[in-house]
Amino acid sequence: MTIALAPLPPVPHPAFSDWLKSLEPGVRGSIEAAAPTLASLFTEAPYLFDLGRLHAGWLARVLVGDADAALAGVLGNIRDAGRAASEEEELSATLRQAKGRVALLAAVAEVGGAWSTEQSTAALSALADAALDASLDFLMRKAADKGDLVPGVEPTAAASGLALFALGKHGGRELNYSSDIDIVAFFDPDKGVLVDPMEATKFYTRIVRGLVALMQDRTAHGYVFRTDLRLRPDPGSTPVAISFDAAIAYYEVRGQNWERAAWIKSRPCAGDIAAGESFLKEMAPYVWRKHLDFATIADIQAMKRQINISKNVGDVRVEGHNVKLGRGGIREIEFFTQTQQLIAGGRDKTLRVRPTAQALAALAAAGWISEKTASDLTDTYWFLRAVENRLQMLRDEQTQMMPETPEGVAAIALVMGERDPAAFERRYREALNLVVGYYGELFTEGETLGTGEGNLVFTGSDDDPATLETLASLGFKDPAKASQTVRKWHYGGYGATRASAARAHLTELLPALLRTIAGAGNADEALARFDNFLSRLPSGVQLFSLLRNYEQLRRLLVAFMASAPRMAEAVIHRAHVMDGLIDPAFANEVSRRRALVSKVDAFLGEGRAYEEVIDRARIIGQEQKFLISAGLLSGTVTAARAGEQFTTLAETLVQRLFKAVRVEFEKRHGVVPGARTALLGFGKMASREMTVTSDLDFIMLYDVSGGAEESDGERPLSTNHYFTRLTQRLVAAVTAPTSEGVLYEADMRLRPSGNAGPLATGLGGFRRYQMEEAWTWEHLALSRARVIVGDGDMEASVRETIGDILAAPRDKGKVIDDVVSMRALMARERKPRHAFDLKLASGGLVDLEFIAQSAQLVAGATIARSQAPTREVLTRLDETGLVPEGARLVEIHDLYSAVLQVMSAALMDPFKQEAWTNAFRELLAGLTHYPSFELLALDIEQMRAEVSAAAEAWYARARHL
Repeated sequence: MTIALAPLPPVPHPAFSDWLKSLEPGVRGSIEAAAPTLASLFTEAPYLFDLGRLHAGWLARVLVGDADAALAGVLGNIRDAGRAASEEEELSATLRQAKGRVALLAAVAEVGGAWSTEQSTAALSALADAALDASLDFLMRKAADKGDLVPGVEPTAAASGLALFALGKHGGRELNYSSDIDIVAFFDPDKGVLVDPMEATKFYTRIVRGLVALMQDRTAHGYVFRTDLRLRPDPGSTPVAISFDAAIAYYEVRGQNWERAAWIKSRPCAGDIAAGESFLKEMAPYVWRKHLDFATIADIQAMKRQINISKNVGDVRVEGHNVKLGRGGIREIEFFTQTQQLIAGGRDKTLRVRPTAQALAALAAAGWISEKTASDLTDTYWFLRAVENRLQMLRDEQTQMMPETPEGVAAIALVMGERDPAAFERRYREALNLVVGYYGELFTEGETLGTGEGNLVFTGSDDDPATLETLASLGFKDPAKASQTVRKWHYGGYGATRASAARAHLTELLPALLRTIAGAGNADEALARFDNFLSRLPSGVQLFSLLRNYEQLRRLLVAFMASAPRMAEAVIHRAHVMDGLIDPAFANEVSRRRALVSKVDAFLGEGRAYEEVIDRARIIGQEQKFLISAGLLSGTVTAARAGEQFTTLAETLVQRLFKAVRVEFEKRHGVVPGARTALLGFGKMASREMTVTSDLDFIMLYDVSGGAEESDGERPLSTNHYFTRLTQRLVAAVTAPTSEGVLYEADMRLRPSGNAGPLATGLGGFRRYQMEEAWTWEHLALSRARVIVGDGDMEASVRETIGDILAAPRDKGKVIDDVVSMRALMARERKPRHAFDLKLASGGLVDLEFIAQSAQLVAGATIARSQAPTREVLTRLDETGLVPEGARLVEIHDLYSAVLQVMSAALMDPFKQEAWTNAFRELLAGLTHYPSFELLALDIEQMRAEVSAAAEAWYARARHL
């Protein structure tokens, strides 16, 4: 029986003719009889011509025999070699010879019409199965020889406990001509095969690596199949063979949409088939969902948008078209089929079939699609698969791209048996348009994962060529690395992407997110920062949802990662801090004192128990600190207003917490009759210049009229003890870490006698200490102190007391000498940590503050601004002529304060040089209204010299006032 081959359109074939003449007569006859097919095929396909010359005798015998029988003979040889080969080289040569013969047979039979494309793809799949099984047989025999197997265990693939699963086209027995094979290897650790079961993972990993080498290593005889193991669970962090239990655990918790689709076609193709079938039964609930709910539909829609181009993207063409991934291509038919299988296969087991054509028929039989749709798509599928095979068999290239030239397309038309290239092109376009029509109707709603620039597809383990082009056009210098990074997110290896809901939001977010990242400047660096951010984010559902719906949040977050890592860190630990940025009133309200106080009061007012108020204070505190910082860094809020708002927030929280503490404290200890209290703030809190990282500097003062010696509660306390304990409770309410974090650190060192003194001080004792014992530095601090909470007229009493202390007669020369000595001591013991440590640097903020504070002590009556902040005092020094450079010093003070505000808001550790990225330097320059960071740095250097000179001149002048 001779194989009947349809002739191809003739082309000149001198090389084929010369080869024919060189053959022995017994071989030449049958090949010459098939020349109307082989001459054109071998001329257009150098790879097949090489195979024909290598296997000429075998080919001649096949041509006068039966194609199916020839295939069966090759597969039998493979199985025999797996059972009998004594050396790896022997098996390797047999497998590679078999691959060449089946490749030659499949091409000749398909092109000549003896086999359909479906038959040739099935033959290639059968070859892969046989090669894998034979390799496992061989490797298990070698393992038995080494003593790795339990005595008496049959050293075969079937008894190995290791199941190899074919996925994709291999799983559907539809391998294309030059395809990789996608396999996954899982093992049963309880099979009782190994002498040391504890080494199962190492053993099976070694077996699988040996198997891959047998399949894909190139030798003098070629290769068998390129073998891809990347479709296993989380391939970046798992061995190439894992246990069934580990696999099930992964798919149940972290399995992705595209993995569900991939497992539709999965089948045990080699090894322990029985164990593999049992595993597939356990996998069924993962792949085939029992109930069709809205979440499942949303997942499937996300898959569709993730797979490839929407119906409004790209065009139908011939030259340069991707027959697999392009519009109207093979993948769209596969997806059309698989999505509907996923939708309905959980309830209808007749839809759980692997081959695409059979699945289309099953969908039609079940009424999901019409018979015509099934027929149209089946015919088109096999036509496009035939084209794909022709593209690959010419040179054994793993390509799906149509040639870019008319001559190249004509060559494909010829091996398709078409004499007229134009007729082939028309048929090809008609096929694509047919698929586009059906595919476009599958789902109509939802966004596309295409962008204006192109596609963004991150399913599976391979890079989508169009996606790489899109990433490059967006500005990524290493698009392959960018694609790999995004695919890693989808594997759920990060806590933020572990939940399926998080991955669903991320899928929808990606196009907009990548555009935002690309627009941030250095796209690759920005993506790396976002990847680092994502790796440390504990949960992603809330944040991804926010970023997906609010463009301004995406821009801000990406900008924060580049220039403000403290802000990004805040989001990592508490994603809810982003919530306030959504408020349309954010830009207006973030700078308004009344709006801030109202928000804090409203939020704390909902707290019912004391502990809840404590937690709520931290929540609203962190949120508002973040929002004020966001306003500062985005340019919405000036540095001066940010300082006021940080202070307003701290004051309001301290006031409300003090009230809550007192209510709770008084339940047990009552009140001290006739007592009044006040909290006296110092430093930045007093001058309303706090930053996001400022401590709270305050002390508690109290005054008792009527001579009460103790409180009147259930558990009375002496007066001193009462207010000390009350202060402790307040400090704890402010500083204690809770599940919501720490609100503020508190600094109580400015109380009388410093750390050695009591936490609360009577007003009379405070007055005596300040008048009789206090050091000059304590009076400097007092010169801008301010009451932040006071009972009744206690604030006025404290203010009057401080006024008396500051107005008391003092030796002006000694005051100035003390100030100069203190500054010199600071310069020795607290050296600047960075060039921009503008607080401690010579000519920095401390020098400006010392000028102002010392002036309050030696010229307070002239200045006439008791307890005023530094900026106001410097202005008065200019107005009174005491410091002629006063107005300039105010400008310098404002710039220093702005720089320190931005540093505190943006940087985790502003005094480490590595924190000063180019992005942060640009941000700092922009927010301080400088054209470049270099000019800012030069100006600050000049300003420091000005401040140092002004301080020296002031101290010389002040001694003689």
